[in-house]
Amino acid sequence: MCGINGFNFADRHQAEVMNKAIKHRGPDDEGIFVDENVTLGHVRLAIIDLSKAGKQPMVFERNGKSATIVFNGEIYNFETIRKELESKGYTFNSRTDTEVILASYLEWGFECVNRFNGMWAFVIYDPSKMVLFCSRDRLGVKPFHYFLVKDKFIFSSELKGILTHDNLSLNKKENINVDALNLYFTLGYIPSPYTIYNNVYKLEARQNLIFDLKTKKTEKWYYYKIPKYDPERNPKKLIEEGRELLKDAVRLRMIADVPIGAFLSGGLDSTTTVGMMSEFTDVKNLHTFSIGFEGKYDETPFINIAKDYFHSKHHHSYFVQDDFEKIIDTYAYIFDEPLSDYSGFPTLTLCKMTREYVTVALSGDGGDEIFGGYPLYVMGYRMHMIRKIPRFLRILLAKIPADENLNGYVSLYLLKEAFQLSLCDPTFFFANALETDLFLPNIYKEWTKDKLKICVDYGANNFADVLRLYDLMFNTLSDNFLEKVDRASMAYGLEVRSPFLDYRFVEFSQRIPTELQVDLFESKKLLKKLTKGIVPDVIRHRSKRGFVPPLQDWILDERYAKFLKQIADRLNEIDPELSKFLNERVLIKNNKLYGLYKIRLFIFGIWFEKWIDKCDLS
Repeated sequence: MCGINGFNFADRHQAEVMNKAIKHRGPDDEGIFVDENVTLGHVRLAIIDLSKAGKQPMVFERNGKSATIVFNGEIYNFETIRKELESKGYTFNSRTDTEVILASYLEWGFECVNRFNGMWAFVIYDPSKMVLFCSRDRLGVKPFHYFLVKDKFIFSSELKGILTHDNLSLNKKENINVDALNLYFTLGYIPSPYTIYNNVYKLEARQNLIFDLKTKKTEKWYYYKIPKYDPERNPKKLIEEGRELLKDAVRLRMIADVPIGAFLSGGLDSTTTVGMMSEFTDVKNLHTFSIGFEGKYDETPFINIAKDYFHSKHHHSYFVQDDFEKIIDTYAYIFDEPLSDYSGFPTLTLCKMTREYVTVALSGDGGDEIFGGYPLYVMGYRMHMIRKIPRFLRILLAKIPADENLNGYVSLYLLKEAFQLSLCDPTFFFANALETDLFLPNIYKEWTKDKLKICVDYGANNFADVLRLYDLMFNTLSDNFLEKVDRASMAYGLEVRSPFLDYRFVEFSQRIPTELQVDLFESKKLLKKLTKGIVPDVIRHRSKRGFVPPLQDWILDERYAKFLKQIADRLNEIDPELSKFLNERVLIKNNKLYGLYKIRLFIFGIWFEKWIDKCDLS
């Protein structure tokens, strides 16, 4: 796990500056490669083969051909690939997965990524082809940002690396990408390929990119497609396959030459991960970590059940309002473009605490997207059932008189909305939902329609599965929750590995019948069966709760009202329609949905002050 930087010209000093900007990602070592065509920079967090043999940038030569790499991530099946390459005559100078990537590239070319099981963002410089070969893993666990204008190509693990190039002058108000801004306020994050700045992009999950050093042109393509829905109707067989897959995914993620621990939230996914880790280690010697909140948001009772069940070496801390206020400025620096998943605040605290004891932590990320865990999927199943009602009745029910009520997920107002949505094409679901109440710019409508169309093609004939695929492939992972975990963990030099993000689980999920994912009232049905005997029954059958601090209560405090108003007014200089919506609706009405906009406005505001108004890159 590391940080990567580089560009298509020679400048050692600039690479040193870029490395310094992301040094937190790789506190153990750093290196630079320069020739007349490229400069590559790297900061290293040593996980496997801690010796200098693992230093990057790394060069590999064979039969007169050579390639140089900067790599961030882990290839979990590298030992298997290495054995295959050794049978073909390859020899290795280290025990690293980095060297295996380079040898794989020399053997199989751009197709090598299809052999990897892991998380990665890497750039390979091939002087014989005069190209930079860039790749991001299938689910977008690791980030990859790049600047591209005319003949200049600059890349980094984080935006702050690119921002060190003073001659680009990116972090100015006039360089804010309005489409990205609109997507942030509608989705709560900025999806690939957009970033908050014009001319800076994210490589999408499961994408390769080639930058031709001669022509200065780029080519991108998706190297991976998930299989279409093909359900296995035998639950017993699915449970057996799922358990074996989980066991192997955990085993691979426990390969390291440094101490390993685990996050333990008291939810089903993280508890399952710790339970499966017991197959490979004495859990009594395993460090586990959690964060609690005060009041109704607190999960500590379930965390205690889990840690007592496993008897792990558990570390628990509470996150209170004072903790939130102390790290606001830190948050704005670490998350160098707006990201409204406010669980990022306690996640920073969790990662800082975890790094005091271990270098690698396993998490339960991805379990909800694989096994259908979010309440939205139950709603999707209900929408599927509503569509079975004769159309003429739905037309009548869609005309129910109802006053606006956006304070809960169940109301006559929202029921009326559900009947209205049932009359339109499923791909228009987000584009048409609460159209008179929400901010729905054209870029958001087109983006959601495009992504839902793909999910309809790949999913079951059930809207619950469409919504699950939408999250899995585009929405909740990649540039959203996984970006949160990447920034929060790498800020403290901690590597987080997630067994449920093994791409084999993605393919496994396409074999789970929808009725074993969710129904009208229950979610995660198969996982609950699969984990019998692995986790306590009370956790297997508890209702879904997110890792949610009481941030909405804290920022709706009167002392932040002036700040929110100021930022909403400043947005008028960038996007008048957005500013108008915030001022005329969000800031004068109080309901749960508009509360989410207030959180997005707050987080945008602290980012704006840090990166645009103050421009402090120190």
